Amino acid sequence: MRITADGQITIPSEIREVLNISPDVELAFEIEGDRLYLKKIQPADKISTWIDTMRGCAAGNLTTEQIITLTRSDDNP
Repeated sequence: MRITADGQITIPSEIREVLNISPDVELAFEIEGDRLYLKKIQPADKISTWIDTMRGCAAGNLTTEQIITLTRSDDNP
C-alpha cells in the first residue's frame, strides 16, 4: 500500500468488508511506537464526544429554542 502525494491511502475492499467500513464510518488513527493503527469509531463514541463537547454550553446565555436547535441540527455529530 502506498500513500499518494496528498497523503491518502486506499483501504482494500476485503478489509472494508470484514470491518463493515463504509463511507459514513468515522475512523481514528492511533500511534504506538513506530506503528500506526486505524480504529473504527463506534457510534456511541461519537455521541459521547458530542456530549462532552456540549457539556457546559447551556450555562451561557442560550435560550431553550437555541438548545433545541443545537441538539436537533444535522451538523452535530
